[in-house]
This record gives sequence, C-alpha cells and structure tokens, in this order.
Amino acid sequence: MQVSGLRGTNADKTDPETVTGVTSGPSTPGGAGQTTHGSTPEFSGGRRGSAIEPDADTSARDAQFELRDALRAVSGLDRLERCGISVLAGGVTPVLRNGRAGYAGVATCGSVHVCPCCSTSIRRVRQDELDQVGQFWECQSCGLVMMTLTMRHYERDLLADLEAMQRQAWKLGFGTNAGRTWRDAKKDFGVRGFVRAWEVTHGPNGWHCHYHVLLFLARPLTTARVAELQHLAFEIWSAALVKVGARMPIETSEKDGKPVGVKIDAPDRGESGTLARYLMKGQDGKTRWGVAAELTRQDVKQGQGGHRTPFEIARAAVREDADPRDVELWREFVVTATGVRSLYWSNGLRKLLREMGFELDDRNDNEVAADDAAEGKPLACIPAATWYRHIARQKGRALALLKAAERGGTLAVRALVESWGLVWGVDVTDAEELPADDVLPTAAEVLRRANRLDLAARAEVWRRGFALAEGAVIKARAEHFAANPDAPEYAARAESAKQAAADRDAQLAIEDQEHDELAAARAEYLRRRQLVAVAYADETAAAFERLANPDRTVTPKVSLRKRPKPAHVPAPRLTPPPPEAASPTCRTCSGKLDSALIPYGRHALC
Repeated sequence: MQVSGLRGTNADKTDPETVTGVTSGPSTPGGAGQTTHGSTPEFSGGRRGSAIEPDADTSARDAQFELRDALRAVSGLDRLERCGISVLAGGVTPVLRNGRAGYAGVATCGSVHVCPCCSTSIRRVRQDELDQVGQFWECQSCGLVMMTLTMRHYERDLLADLEAMQRQAWKLGFGTNAGRTWRDAKKDFGVRGFVRAWEVTHGPNGWHCHYHVLLFLARPLTTARVAELQHLAFEIWSAALVKVGARMPIETSEKDGKPVGVKIDAPDRGESGTLARYLMKGQDGKTRWGVAAELTRQDVKQGQGGHRTPFEIARAAVREDADPRDVELWREFVVTATGVRSLYWSNGLRKLLREMGFELDDRNDNEVAADDAAEGKPLACIPAATWYRHIARQKGRALALLKAAERGGTLAVRALVESWGLVWGVDVTDAEELPADDVLPTAAEVLRRANRLDLAARAEVWRRGFALAEGAVIKARAEHFAANPDAPEYAARAESAKQAAADRDAQLAIEDQEHDELAAARAEYLRRRQLVAVAYADETAAAFERLANPDRTVTPKVSLRKRPKPAHVPAPRLTPPPPEAASPTCRTCSGKLDSALIPYGRHALC
C-alpha cells in the first residue's frame, strides 16, 4: 500500500518484505525488528499534504469564502481583515491546481482558529501528516492511544478563565512541571511522546474546552493496561485541576458508567493510519471518525448534544437575524483562542520520528496556508490597483473569479474580467510562463520587479506631464499680464494686496502695543515682588531676633502686605504718692485739683 497525497520519498526505502520496528525495552527506536511477509507501506513524510481531488465539490470552499468575508466585520481581528485582500508583491495571480483555483500573491492570516479558509488548509495538511505518522508508528509494532481530558464548567464561566486553568493544570499534571507519578508512569507504560490538540465547544452549560492527546507508546497496551492508565491519568488530572482552582472532575458517569474526566481510547489495528480525508463522512454516522481527524479537523466537526463548535457559532453570528449573544460568544472565542496552539508536539517526538526515517513538515501555520493558496498553474496577473479597486473591495467578485477559473481557465477569467468593464492586457494581463528552474526568479520576484518598473515609468510620465502643464500655465499668465497690465483683474489683485498689507501693518501695530503693555506690567510686577521679598526678609529676621532675645525691644518694620496699625500709647502708670504730698491745689501750676488728684498734689501732666 502506497500512502498517497505526499510528495517525495525517504532516501532509505523500506524493503517490501521487511518491516522495521521498535522493540519494547531498552533497545534503540528504529532498530531492526521482526520480518514479516506481505506488502509494506512506504512513508514519504511529504510536505504539502494531500492533493485536491479534481472533481471535489467547491460548495464548502464557497461557504468558507463567504463566511470569512462576513466575519471581518464582527471578529475585530486585524489579520483576518487583511486575509485574502492585501497584496504581497505588486500583483495577484489566480492559479489552478487539480481543478481547484486559488490566489497567489495575497496575504493569508494563518489563523487556525478564526479564519475558515486558512483553518481548512492548515488542518488538512496537519491531518494528513498525523495520519501518516499513525500508520508509520503502528507499522513499527508500537502502540497508540488517545487520551481526552475534560473539566467541569458552568454557563457563568468565562472561556479565558477555563483555558488558563486548563493550561496550568496540564503543566502541573503532564507538562513541564509534572510530578513523579506521571514521570514513573511514562516509563512504566512506555510513553515516547504525545501530540496534544485543543478543542472547544459551547453548550447549555457554557464553554467546554478539552484536550485530545495522542500518546505514542513503545508497545501496544492490553485492555486492562488501558484501564489502568486511564485511572492513573484521572488521578493526576483531577489533582492538577483542583490545585489550579478548577472544580473536581467526575471519573465516571452515574447514568451509564462511562468515563467523564479522563477517557482513553485504544484504536483498532490500522484505524489510526487510515487517511482522515476518507472519513469526512463520519458526520452522518455511516463511518468512524479517525484519530488524526479527531485531533485536527475542528473546522468540519459538528457539536453533539446541544453543543456548537466555534464555526457553528460564527455562522449564526453573521446571519441577518443573528442573536447578539452569538456575536458576543464569537468575539469571546476570538480573543481567547488567538495565540492558543491548536496542535502541540512534545519535545523529542519529532526528532525521534526523523531518526526512525519519517520526514516531517516543518512549516508553520502561516507558511502552510500561504503555500496551499499559491500552488498551481498561473492563469492571469492582476495588478494591485486593479485588485483593490475592482475585485477585492467588490463583494463576491473574488469568489466569482475563482469559479470562472475552475469552469473555463484563462478564457473564462478573461470573459468575466471584461464583463466588469476592465481591459484585458491593461487592467489584467496574461500570466508569465516561467521555466521550472530553481536558479531563475520566482513568480513573486518577477511581479515585484515588473511592478517597480511600471511604477517608475508611470511616475516619470506624470512628473513630465505636471512640469509641462505648470510651465505652460505660468507662461500663459506672464504673456497675458505683459499684454494687459491695466486689466481689471490685475488692478483688483493689486488693490487686494495693498489692503492686505495695510491690514497686516495695523495688526502688527496692535501686537506691538500689546507687547509694550505686557512688558510694562511685567516690570511693575517684578518691582513690587522685589519690595515684598525685602520686607518679608526683614520681618523674618525680626522674628528670629525676637525668638533669640525675648527681653529686647524690637522696633517693628512697616509691612507692605498689610495696612499699618496705629501705635498703642500705654496709659501712664502712677506711683502711690507719699502722705505729705496731698494738696487741694497743684504744687506746680497752682491750679485747682480734682478730688482724685488731691492725694498726689499735682496734675498728671505737670
């Protein structure tokens, strides 16, 4: 059996009569194993995913394009708004590959959670890679099990809080901060690595986020060992959830006795290796859903039991009669899911697979989405100006152009473009046929170079045209003034200039006067401030003097900050007179004395 859909083969192919294996125990992975007779799968580990079928139905692709256009207004994600619209290098090239059309030269956001178009491209490639990894691993006489980790939740719980607790619990239970229990279990059960996928749905009890973890084992497990591993994983997962503040999960359901918090499934022999693209009909229950598809294809999965996937919520949020609650749920998912890794490979697993002879796809999500959209035979070249003005910003035209390319190639594209009022050869040009030689420039480089030359030529033409027009206008005005110096328009213009100069002079005079007044006010302010400072210094010195010499009489200074008070003249103090001083008349002026002054014998002022 030859695994299709991936390009290239390993340098060292497996002998048709031999299957290499990984023996349990201390032996090195990838060593020689048992020899069996029969056909043996060959694994290429190709980099481009499965080929698109020529007769594939494009209704799903059309729905994805329409959903992406509708989500731009409600998602609030900048890169989603530019996905499929922004031009990368001068122009856009419609391409055709196996009967399916796409665009090369446009930006792709690479958002596996939010963008319907990029999600499909990325998940299809990841799904094909996992399918072949599963086939390859099983052919080495190794084991695979899928572990599902869930957590309790309610409608009032926010998705961001649940995702944060889920991530922290994973680190404590099975990740970088795992305890001795899981480290010993990995040795006991022969866990060589894992691939973890993040999935989320929404139902009556709110957001339900969980992990699907594909465990790569050195040997298959019996049913009893699977149950033992499931119980041990539940103890680790529940302890980690409680430690991070989440609710204690339930191990088994009271209704049917099925596992709830942690569930481990051991696929039948050969099931995990079946290509998931042939299991897309698993939605109707006629066939089984593959392990790789369970980990990757969240874009086509449907919720069960009243639960909805994020893209089902998105479709409900963009309807004309959309419930505001659906819009809020979608935006909450966008904010939380942006930055969350949809697929995570454990450290060392990819290196182990390479050592065993399996080549992996090292491209990131952005590169996968861009390569998937750009591969194919070029049909035309659309300059950036034409793309923005007549196609990208006109609703439905980008998708209509793809349908025309799939229906009739370049001729259909030309007919559609000309029906929009565009000129073939000017607004849209034929695609350049480039030889298949790695040394020669790529299509993007040719487009970029042609765009630069075109822009330079256009700029030079406009520059010369503007210079000639400006020179002609100036020359015509000069000739008209020389021939008619006393024309009314020139007299009115001169009078306007004189009046403007007079108004300007009057305004300058007013400004000069205001400046002089401000300068005088400032000088007066500084003078008074200086006097106040001197008076304040004298008062401060006098106060310190009084404190230092309380018995010394200090002459008060006149303060400039408050009005001076009249000096207080104390009443004269009279000493008791001697008894012989009594007299009815003043001894000094011989005047008559009052009865109060008779004991003193004189007036107070004498």
